Amino acid sequence: MKKFFAALMMLAVFVTSSIASAAYEENIEDDVDLGAVKKIAVAYPNYYKTEEAEPEIYDLTKDIYNSGRFTSSREIVSYEDVAAAIRRDTGIDIYSLDIPEAEKVYTEHIKRYADTYVVTTVTNNSKRPWLFFYVYDANDSRLMYTYSIQSNVLDKSAKDYAKAAEEFFKQFDETAKKNMSREERKQLEEKQKQARIYKRKVDKVTYKTGKDKLDMVRKK
Repeated sequence: MKKFFAALMMLAVFVTSSIASAAYEENIEDDVDLGAVKKIAVAYPNYYKTEEAEPEIYDLTKDIYNSGRFTSSREIVSYEDVAAAIRRDTGIDIYSLDIPEAEKVYTEHIKRYADTYVVTTVTNNSKRPWLFFYVYDANDSRLMYTYSIQSNVLDKSAKDYAKAAEEFFKQFDETAKKNMSREERKQLEEKQKQARIYKRKVDKVTYKTGKDKLDMVRKK
């Protein structure tokens, strides 16, 4: 029997976020141990920009990746890095392919670089967007976990889409904790702490310099 969770959660209100409250749902497939997931790759999203304030699809892909690396205790692998690895190992440039063929090549080879991958679907054909995050097993593309989020204050903007992705990665970690031992939870919480410290460091660099935060941190 599938494990199903639905809740209305109150999220902390920060100056940088417009998502004050959001309804989320999560679904864990049968016989799935989320605690065993070590590395999540960000796949190409199912998304089509409909409004000017929304990000371009490649920017959305990067934002999902950055949300994960600043939030998740798992190792997050970017779409760019996977594409580069596939090109290096096979000679295939997935950027030169149409989307269906690129997705096929990605799923065929992703198991070399991660144990899972997440596909983000943005339903934005109404006033408020609805975001879905599907986590698949990299070995056989079997669906493992689904998270969806919607809110009356969730706008069609890059900032809110990134914040929704952060909430996905946070909830994934929290759900994974439930079947962990005390020692495994302790290790997970330490990784989460380090991710928060890194994010504060990056935000501080941006505030003081006004320059691109990711590039500044990489140079250090």
